[in-house]
Amino acid sequence: MSTKWFDPRDLLFKSPFGAVPCGADVSFCFRPERGAAVTRCELLAHGEFADQWTTVELTPAQEDGRVVYRGIFTAPDDVELVWYHFRLSWADGGTSCYGKNGHCAWDAVEPWQLTVYDDTHKTPAWFGRGVTYQIFPDRFRRAKSRDVAGLVGPRTLHKKWDELPEYRPNAEGEITCSDFFGGDLQGITEKLDYLASLGVTTLYLCPIFEASTNHRYDTACYERIDPLLGNEADFRTLCAEAKKRGIYVMLDGVFNHTGRKSVYFNADGFYDDLGAAQGEQSPYYRWYNFHPFPDEYDAWWGIKNLPAVNELEKSYVDYIIEGDHSIIKHWLRAGASGWRLDVADELPDEFIAKIRAAMNEENPNTYLLGEVWEDGTTKIAYSQRRKYLLGRETNG
Repeated sequence: MSTKWFDPRDLLFKSPFGAVPCGADVSFCFRPERGAAVTRCELLAHGEFADQWTTVELTPAQEDGRVVYRGIFTAPDDVELVWYHFRLSWADGGTSCYGKNGHCAWDAVEPWQLTVYDDTHKTPAWFGRGVTYQIFPDRFRRAKSRDVAGLVGPRTLHKKWDELPEYRPNAEGEITCSDFFGGDLQGITEKLDYLASLGVTTLYLCPIFEASTNHRYDTACYERIDPLLGNEADFRTLCAEAKKRGIYVMLDGVFNHTGRKSVYFNADGFYDDLGAAQGEQSPYYRWYNFHPFPDEYDAWWGIKNLPAVNELEKSYVDYIIEGDHSIIKHWLRAGASGWRLDVADELPDEFIAKIRAAMNEENPNTYLLGEVWEDGTTKIAYSQRRKYLLGRETNG
């Protein structure tokens, strides 16, 4: 026989299980132990975003030789993070609270969480039905030998697949990640039957766009596949062949920062285009924050090779998300079925919501994943409670 007075993970006490959509009715049953001198039980719920309290008096009923208290809490009509506990009145005239930490005073109670989300846009049925397989493209499989000459870099290419990578700092003490093994998209395509045999249904690719490093998180051009990996035709073939095997391809979107050696920043002048580091006349100048120009600028975690962007700068939003030929839309049209957002904590909620809206408009059967290392429902980043999983941003 259960000795718990309340457990939100047990349908005996709360139904439905887990998070609920906006406006849903949630049934609560508070079950004091037999003989407990409780005379009244109230559910106290606080909506964090609206800063609104709701009190629900639970109705006593005889059940299993004890008095239990039942009631219905109706979730708010808008997305919310609800924190709730119970207030008990006792036969001796006293009161106390009951929360995650058991019986306690009002100022010591630890509340439970109820996540209220917008269920307008459903998570695609294809995601999570099998294995999600992550590939680091440079090291998966090499189908063709290619040359690094003329590519943004500098780069070196290992002749043998089983050589050790260059992990040691250079003479300046820098780890450049500039050695490549030449894995490519055709190599992935050639192994699709093998991946399917493992039960893979989602293929998550680490960055594949043009970049100067082997990890490619320093995007140099979002519009082009890195030449060592192949080209857009190779990507379209990969996606088409994967679909034939029930496999969906998810891309890595690195939108908080670009590479220093990118067409957008162009610090080394590799590209013919006028980059932000070359003057205010650049169409990309407003994407970055200089202080002062040109040597000091905001960068991801202070790493100068990764200049941070102003995500809500209109021209950047148009280029990445909302334009007719935006990066998000273009690669979905090329065959991708989803995006994984790198360092989602660093992206404004508004920016993520815009990506979700653009993906829904382009193809509602797409999946948006965010990189969040803590509980995504309660994460606080840069002093703000984030809203990743409330139905209007990421699917997961």
